[in-house]
Amino acid sequence: MGTCLVLILRAVVLAVLVALVAGCNGGTVDRHALTNDAATLDSIACEGALLARNGAAGKTTAYYAREQAEELRIQASNLADALARRPALASIEARVRAKARLAARLAAILQRLHDHPSDRGVARTVEARLTKLGGCS
Repeated sequence: MGTCLVLILRAVVLAVLVALVAGCNGGTVDRHALTNDAATLDSIACEGALLARNGAAGKTTAYYAREQAEELRIQASNLADALARRPALASIEARVRAKARLAARLAAILQRLHDHPSDRGVARTVEARLTKLGGCS
């Protein structure tokens, strides 16, 4: 994938994520909010997997990989915090807290890519883990 296409994809995904996260960080978590937050987590995971795939193939710079991994990590971390703290409907509270743990796990995986942006082995491992967690195809 060309660098320009990756940058455009990044901008679009980030805009969508910011809109979703901004709208979902307050109030009680209901089924609709949980569905949106779950989709956001999948999107973060899949974008991270794409970033790692490009890093493993040597198709991105270490600087870009480090900075983009950090942006995604921050988003996942913010969602983890929000989902862990916000009140939730009793019927879905366990699912909400599980998504909080998933978001924290995503943040930790993305931190690893941030810490080792030029390590192709780390990138391959991160790609596999994020692809699995996000259900990416």
